[in-house]
Amino acid sequence: MRRYLAESDIEEAAIEWLKDIRPYHYKHGEDIHRPLSKAVLEDVFATFLQNKYTHVPSKVLAEVQQEFLFNSGTDIHQRNHTFHLKLSKGIDKAWKDEKGKDCFEHFYAIDFDNITNNDFLIVNQFTIDGKNKRRPDVIIFINGLPLVLFEFKNWFDPDANVDTAFNQVQHYKEDIPQLFDYNALTIISDGHTTLHGMFSSGMEWFAAWKSIDGIKMVENDFALETLINGLLVPDRLLQYIRFYIFHELEKGILIKKGAKYHQFFGVQYALEETKKCIKPFGDGRIGVIWHTTRSGKSITMAIYTGI
Repeated sequence: MRRYLAESDIEEAAIEWLKDIRPYHYKHGEDIHRPLSKAVLEDVFATFLQNKYTHVPSKVLAEVQQEFLFNSGTDIHQRNHTFHLKLSKGIDKAWKDEKGKDCFEHFYAIDFDNITNNDFLIVNQFTIDGKNKRRPDVIIFINGLPLVLFEFKNWFDPDANVDTAFNQVQHYKEDIPQLFDYNALTIISDGHTTLHGMFSSGMEWFAAWKSIDGIKMVENDFALETLINGLLVPDRLLQYIRFYIFHELEKGILIKKGAKYHQFFGVQYALEETKKCIKPFGDGRIGVIWHTTRSGKSITMAIYTGI
């Protein structure tokens, strides 16, 4: 019997916690048959579009799928930005029906309004063939799109901790860049420390998710479970993907940024207060959000005004 947690134990724990949350379901990577060079489960995405847009001809849906999955840009940062805009805002499509009548639809890759219309799939040991073959530990696919990446290491191995997990993600970016055209959120964990961030961020920008409800902070607990129950529940994850991630240029460099837990919950509560205070329901005075120095008030305000 092992005395300590192994990397596989942490992976299995994450999968079990996710499976406890509806409507997540699970498959092993070896049971998914598709070209290994593909990071997207294209048949799953096609099924989502067909089920959501039943009135749209199949030929048009095939074109819509291609528009979502093909992302222009010379590197993964530009392609990820292109995809994120389509993912969060949707795309327009016009066509003529058999009688020559003009038709129009605004398409989304995720049904943000009806969570159960989406397919939430947990996959571990999913092989991707790029410059080299790589097998990320766990990926969450939403409608076949690989949006959340987990990389695990073993806390009890001095040569395999959360920093090593971060470094592994850097190798993935080089070897299987097609995965990062679509990545929304990257999570690294060694079973003790669990951090979330953007795939393009430096290690210093990865952070713990310290609350499940936005009121009580969770300290000295299994941080991976807190992150899963605090961020990855489907309704909250979809909100995060849609509203709490953005790109901006800094000194000519495209930077991807995402909210930390205090920014997410702070904006959530600010929005509720805004609804109450807007005239004629209230007096028009919303209040303030108190920040400490370097707590990310600019990001909080950017997200708040963007929603």
